[in-house]
Amino acid sequence: MGERFNEAIYSFVREPRLNAASFRIAVTVLDSQHADAARHCAPIAGKLAEAACQDVQLVVFPQLSIRAADDLSRAESFDGPSIRAIAAAVDDTGVAAGVGWIERTEDKRLYDSYAILFPGGARVRHRKLHASHRGLQSGERFTVFDSPFGARIGILIGDDNDVVENVRMTALMGATLLIAPMRDQRTQRATLAARAADNGMYIACSHASSDEALIAGPDGRMLARRASANSGLIVADVQPSLAATSAGRRALSARRPELYEPLARQGIAYPLTIEPERATPRGSLPLSFAVVGRHRVMR
Repeated sequence: MGERFNEAIYSFVREPRLNAASFRIAVTVLDSQHADAARHCAPIAGKLAEAACQDVQLVVFPQLSIRAADDLSRAESFDGPSIRAIAAAVDDTGVAAGVGWIERTEDKRLYDSYAILFPGGARVRHRKLHASHRGLQSGERFTVFDSPFGARIGILIGDDNDVVENVRMTALMGATLLIAPMRDQRTQRATLAARAADNGMYIACSHASSDEALIAGPDGRMLARRASANSGLIVADVQPSLAATSAGRRALSARRPELYEPLARQGIAYPLTIEPERATPRGSLPLSFAVVGRHRVMR
């Protein structure tokens, strides 16, 4: 059922409704609860109701916001009771939700997974690329999709965001908003801001700690860090057009992929080829120089 169900999910992303000039997102602090589905999904439903009052269209919850990694016995499928309960809250409030949990597949494999659930039943799932907990499998693909908000959205979980190539791949696949749920890791705010600027994308980092959650803009600025005293939500507006015209997006067009083939190899050694010096008449060597002025460089 799970894989057939997943095919229906992805039919949603093939028909995007990219017509919004901006939309409002929120990240929030919510640690996982060890209880039955109804009890640990109730706080999520409450946050969605609060978000609806602030015209938020998507709330990003932290990694493993449903189940903790040390609670593998309670792993659920993609259409299990917790996901169904949250999907019902999404439909009730009209606010999409991103939630993380330990997923159990039909063949009994376990993944650190993250799902974004939309009003109307559409949902998208991503599996962590670099599993860091014993007993969990690593995902095999990037997840980037067209959302109904006017933006392509990518998902990277936890320390997957520490790998530069992972973030760059989501940008090359067209993501203008990266959902970056975390739980135990320090977010290294300056690093995430640099990732946002380098790739011309918004980054929404939810976290179990209020000191670590943030939303960064495509120019690297922190758009929001402090939660509202009333709702505990960190809110910002996303404008896809700003990402599309950012310096980071312009830099992507200057890439020369033929030079980067060594990046796909294991290890860190780069095969350097040293060009031999070429002698010129009278034993002189070719030189290059630059004359540096206050306002320009002349060659």
